[in-house]
Amino acid sequence: MKSVALGKKVGLPRMWTRATRDRAALFGWVVIILVIIMAIAAPLVAPHDPLQQDISARLKPPFWASGGSLERPLGTDQLGRDILSRIIYGARVSLFVGVTAVSIAGVIGIVVGTVAGYYGGLVDEVIMRIVEVRLSIPLILLLIAVLAIFGPGLRNVILLLALTEWVVYARVVRAEVLSVREREFIEAARSIGVPDARIIALHLLPNVLSSAIVLASVEVGNLIILESTLSFLGIGVLPPTPTWGNMLGEGRDYLLTAWWLATFPGLVLAITVLSINLIGDWLRDWLDPRSSAA
Repeated sequence: MKSVALGKKVGLPRMWTRATRDRAALFGWVVIILVIIMAIAAPLVAPHDPLQQDISARLKPPFWASGGSLERPLGTDQLGRDILSRIIYGARVSLFVGVTAVSIAGVIGIVVGTVAGYYGGLVDEVIMRIVEVRLSIPLILLLIAVLAIFGPGLRNVILLLALTEWVVYARVVRAEVLSVREREFIEAARSIGVPDARIIALHLLPNVLSSAIVLASVEVGNLIILESTLSFLGIGVLPPTPTWGNMLGEGRDYLLTAWWLATFPGLVLAITVLSINLIGDWLRDWLDPRSSAA
């Protein structure tokens, strides 16, 4: 017995054709592909070691300004480190945090939300009360409080983001499961004695994954911003590891004298998150069976 999966079944060629017709989505894909390539090939494309200090070259402006040079096209920071190289290496941290935390949170949230929606009753009540308690606490305050106890660092940031954001997936997936579990093909599967695990794996999950995928695409951008916020505050990924957030934090004291320290990391962060959100909007339209045909 086959379930009716939500979302359009279109091949990769048609998917790409639809993406190229949507200029906003195409812009998002191009930017994200470039950022991914930049992060993966950082040792090859970065012109300098991001940790190498040169006090004699500190606070050099971008190449088009007086005193700048093409050797360090986006200038240097207060320790003489190359801004462009640090931005390139910072992409590694931001993407790694966003994708890893979203993957962990997504798996937990999908499993918990599916169980809550399918079984209902006391299980659903307990899980939803936990979700409501977590959502009642402002996220940034919770993150600051927990990191103040356990300490900053890449591993702690990823685990904390994952263990606080799974509730978002749980709510969305639970709502989808509640609507799907009453459909005829689910009732038919139950009536012939199909085990719950098989019903969930073969009939429920394919029908809720499209919503989870769209949510994940948006959450990657949100978690990149959260990581940057924590690093900006000095409780995320600590220096000397280059991240866009701690580059912004280091540049805030030089906004009037060396604007490029914070401007370029901020622009890259904003454009990257915007591109991720544009891709999320396109995925929503592509996977939504009610959207217009390509």
